[in-house]
Amino acid sequence: MTDYLTLTEFVPGTKAKAQEVNANFSTLKDAINQKASTDGDSTQTFSVANATTVTHAVNKGQLNDLSTDLIGEINKTSTKFCVKSGHTSNGKSDLFSYSVLTITPKIGGVYDDLVISDYSGTQTTISSANTVSMSGKPNGEYNLFIKPDGTLYTLDNTIYKQAARPTMLDGDVWFDTSVEPFNCVKYNGTTDNEFLDIPLGAVTILSSAITAIKSFPFNQNGHNITAQSTLEIGTDLAASIPNLSMPDYANGVSKSWATSYQAESDGHLFAQSDFGLYVYLSFDNSTWVSYGIGRFDSQGYGVGSFVPIPKGIYYKAVCLTARNLNLVFYPCLAS
Repeated sequence: MTDYLTLTEFVPGTKAKAQEVNANFSTLKDAINQKASTDGDSTQTFSVANATTVTHAVNKGQLNDLSTDLIGEINKTSTKFCVKSGHTSNGKSDLFSYSVLTITPKIGGVYDDLVISDYSGTQTTISSANTVSMSGKPNGEYNLFIKPDGTLYTLDNTIYKQAARPTMLDGDVWFDTSVEPFNCVKYNGTTDNEFLDIPLGAVTILSSAITAIKSFPFNQNGHNITAQSTLEIGTDLAASIPNLSMPDYANGVSKSWATSYQAESDGHLFAQSDFGLYVYLSFDNSTWVSYGIGRFDSQGYGVGSFVPIPKGIYYKAVCLTARNLNLVFYPCLAS
């Protein structure tokens, strides 16, 4: 072993000079200080070289890089073309307020930042956005979009979220679910162009004034839904799960009543019975939300309804009487 320090050696039985002892201690102190300044600091934190084999220690920089890579992969596989998080009220998305013809975003400042994901899974955090004037707009419903740079704007268009290419008009947007990774384009009347903006909601103009405004649910894109989203069902289930394609009537699968299933594809559950018919939906096969669709009086018999069921959602149907006739799950034609 190589000696890196020069110290005075003392012979047993002889007297040691104080200056020589002090010199040894001083040499040791200098060496320790030099080691700390090179490989560590006063907190006794020392650097660790990058690990190159399975037996090496992993340093903080490598852990940070690994964490970043993992988060990136998780983001890529999560729900895309939607708002990931933002301001909520009573558990539901709430991104706008309005007065007469002016829309004010609830983004950043006293409100939560907005986190969006484009069709490819790239996430962007937005801390502020502009107000939007609807002055001069004719009556109708307009979709609200936001660009990754925080620019908020409206379009009088249709948003298609499906596998088959729709017949589009100028300004329409198509979220193409037929490929992985997904694709999203905006049609300009002649060609399709890549579209990176995100739909946030819709606003209604009537008699030269804003009469209604809504924020789309978070973590939903009409194709797939994650357990972090709020399923807005009840009186208007179809509005919270827009643009599911038509049922494939040739490939229906009969289901049993009062039995839970998980949808393997986007589809529609056809339930036919007499009065007292319920369909229940759940994200986790544990907490259920009811959707009553049957008659509840004693006059007449028979009710049938199609209930849209997104891929991955659990569902079951229950009839309050003994006469339950048909229960069939039809996958979507475009799934």
